[in-house]
Amino acid sequence: MRDRRCRWCIGCGVVAVVVVLSGLLGFTIDQAGGQALGRITNGTPEAIVVVTRDGTLGSWRSSGSSGARWRCGYYAVIAPQLSVLDPTPVVDWASGPTNPVRGEFYMLGCTDATGARVHTRYVAFDPRDPFGGAGATARAVDEARRRLELPEPMPRVNPPTSQLVGLPMWMWLEESWERIWATASIGDVWARVDAWPETSLWEFEDGTRLWCDQGVAYDMWRRPYEQSSGCTHTFTRSSMWSSGGVEWVRVTVTWGVEWTSSELGGEPLGTVTRTAEFPVRVVEAQALVR
Repeated sequence: MRDRRCRWCIGCGVVAVVVVLSGLLGFTIDQAGGQALGRITNGTPEAIVVVTRDGTLGSWRSSGSSGARWRCGYYAVIAPQLSVLDPTPVVDWASGPTNPVRGEFYMLGCTDATGARVHTRYVAFDPRDPFGGAGATARAVDEARRRLELPEPMPRVNPPTSQLVGLPMWMWLEESWERIWATASIGDVWARVDAWPETSLWEFEDGTRLWCDQGVAYDMWRRPYEQSSGCTHTFTRSSMWSSGGVEWVRVTVTWGVEWTSSELGGEPLGTVTRTAEFPVRVVEAQALVR
């Protein structure tokens, strides 16, 4: 309860990439290999695409709850089209992926875990965009997520100063309780990441935990019996003997997060949280009856 630092993350990845990507996307370089790795800290993994020294692409992209993994690469093109009537390129799939050369055209092909081909694109290899457009959606989603700024919780209570033992403390959040979003584009591909508040959790030092939504602001200009709230807490003891003479209250807002894009449908990104703590002074009032 005393650690008041806030931590939140949607997804984090650590990948091994060829040196040509150094500084392009800020990924970590691992000189020893060409394997795509990932680590989930909160929600499903973000899409990651990397290029290895032999021209193979590895892609780990979120797919529902499974996080489907692709294997991709640049394949040599024998002929730019099958015939005049069929413009489909003739590709040397059997020889496997090749190490691409700048400016040369290849077929970018990807297979899923079962070996089924799930993505093909005829492109000229450009070291400045080694993904050949395959990772545009992933990078746009990542950039939109980075631009998404979730507000810090702004808890409010009534009475606004000291609380009284046996009298309910009225609680609410002052920030807007609505959907927010951020967008980003990579070339012609755009992505949007949306987040919306789902619940607020209020925690007290006596062990009480109370789930609410935004709560209802107390109106000082209305009579108490004319308003009500399901987000209240009643203290049963004074904070006189607590550390610092106060009781600490923690409120955590949980946000649902999802993405959509111009290329793919969209998927959830799990949930993220924002937390704030504040002190409350609780006093006792005694009445003398004669």
